[in-house]
Amino acid sequence: MDLSKPTEKYWHCRVVTSGKQGEAIANDLSFNELTKSIVEPWKRGRVFSISGLVIRSPDTVSKIRIVWTPHPKQVYADQHNAQMRASGIADMATDRRILVFSEGEDLTNELLFLGESLAPPKPDAGLVETVCRRLPQAARILANRSRKGKERYDIADEYDVQDLLHAILRAYLKYSVQEDSLPKIAGAKSSRTDISIEELGVLIEIKYARGPGDQKRLFEEYSQDLVLYAGWPHLKTLLFLIYNSADLKDAEAFEKLSGEHDVNGRHFNVRIILA
Repeated sequence: MDLSKPTEKYWHCRVVTSGKQGEAIANDLSFNELTKSIVEPWKRGRVFSISGLVIRSPDTVSKIRIVWTPHPKQVYADQHNAQMRASGIADMATDRRILVFSEGEDLTNELLFLGESLAPPKPDAGLVETVCRRLPQAARILANRSRKGKERYDIADEYDVQDLLHAILRAYLKYSVQEDSLPKIAGAKSSRTDISIEELGVLIEIKYARGPGDQKRLFEEYSQDLVLYAGWPHLKTLLFLIYNSADLKDAEAFEKLSGEHDVNGRHFNVRIILA
């Protein structure tokens, strides 16, 4: 099919998740419905649903197929039923919704994986924030290595978080990603940022929560860091990443600190990331 002029009907999608949710099938979609409800969210990594099954990320999908058929689902169901009656078989096991996937034209690759979807995302502060939020998922893979003789990568402190995040960011960014020294401010010790991306104006401060008692400490350090990092001349976005945040007494209390800030004449955005 020429997807520059796609046929409006009939489209079908089947999704199998890698978790415990199972699978979902949508039949007889129009191309417009398919594009808005499945294809566009998939390409953008956004949440979408199919027949009541919520797909929060393409990462949670183990199998997905999109096919087009010249007739609606019921035509293939009726044909199958007629064949069963003619053969004297009462087929109660076959799910009539899946028949279209053996009859239709498979366009999964063209719709979901070719073209612009294969281009690397343009580096920006939003991409860096997404990587930070997905860091625990990457860490779990390295902490549960299945191959014999391969050592685990365990995260026990801020330095472990920093090294893993630095390595992942380098896969996306050709910019220099490094620690950066900060100017000394009266009443505060000289310091270095955990990760800085000068070309994007992004600073990442990493904190590791060890228990409920760290709640007060992290609030105090946030206030100090805000003043300190405002001295960085390139600052546009400060990402305050709290790893192992589930161990805090009230991690969500930090979320209210996100937003636009003006400190010592410098305007920048703060994003709190609970990982």
